[in-house]
Amino acid sequence: MKLGFIGAGNMGGAIIRGFIKSNKVNAQNILVTRKNKAALKDMEDDLGITACENSAILAEKSDVIFMAVKPVMFSSVIDEIREQVKKSDPLVVSMAAGLTTDKIRDMFGFDIRLVRIMPNINAEILMSATSVCKNSTASDEDMEMIKDLLSSIGLATEVSENMFSVFSAIAGCSPAYVYMFIDALARGAQKMGMNKKQALEIASAAVVGSANMFIKSDEHPQALVDKVCSPGGTTIEGLCTLEEYKFTAGIVKAVENIVKKDMDLNK
Repeated sequence: MKLGFIGAGNMGGAIIRGFIKSNKVNAQNILVTRKNKAALKDMEDDLGITACENSAILAEKSDVIFMAVKPVMFSSVIDEIREQVKKSDPLVVSMAAGLTTDKIRDMFGFDIRLVRIMPNINAEILMSATSVCKNSTASDEDMEMIKDLLSSIGLATEVSENMFSVFSAIAGCSPAYVYMFIDALARGAQKMGMNKKQALEIASAAVVGSANMFIKSDEHPQALVDKVCSPGGTTIEGLCTLEEYKFTAGIVKAVENIVKKDMDLNK
C-alpha cells in the first residue's frame, strides 16, 4: 500500500517519521510532495521516502492520500489532484482544522472516500493523540485501516465530527500549553536561583511522571491533587496561588476560544 503525503511540514513530517520509526510502514512506500524542494530532498536522503515532483503525480500513485497542508491551501491542492482522485478513488485523509468532511467533499465536487483526522505533534515520538471520523462514502474497512495505521504512533480514537473542535483544543493544541507550563516552572526555579537547564530537566520529568501516574491510576485527577496536598503545606499554597491568578479559568477559556476559532475556520 502506497501512502502519499501532500505537505510534510511540522505535522505531516511528524506523522511520516512516526510511521517509519514504528516500523508500521516501509519508507519506500511513503510518497511525499512539498513546496520546499530542498527540504523534500533532505527527507528523501535522510528517511528513504519517495519524493514526487507534484501533487498530481503523487495522487496517481497513492492508495491513501494524506492532505497535510493548511486549510487555506486545500482549494488549490484539490484542483491539482481532482482528476486523479476521480479516476482511481484513493482514500483521502484530511488533517485540516476547521474543514468538515462535507466541506471537503464539496470542494472536490463529487463523492470521495474521506477520513478526517486531528493528530498532534507527538506523533514523531509515537505518543500522538489522534481523533478519527469518516464520511458516509468511506467504508468501515477504510476506518479500521486508518485507525490501525494511526495506532502505531499513539492513541487513535473515533470522535464524532461535531466534537473535532473540542478534541483539537484539548489534544491538538495542548502540547503547546504543556511546553509553556514546563518552561514557566523552570523560570520560577530560575528566579529562585536554580540553573535553567537543570530546572527544565526536572520540570519535564515531573510532568511526564504525573501524566503516567494518572493514566495508571483509577482515581479522578482531583483525588490525586488531594494526595499531594498536605494541610497547611507548600503544595496547597502553590495551588491557591495558581487559582488566584485564574489557572483553571484560563485553561477553560483557552479551550472555549479554540473551539470558536476552529468553527470560524469552516465558515
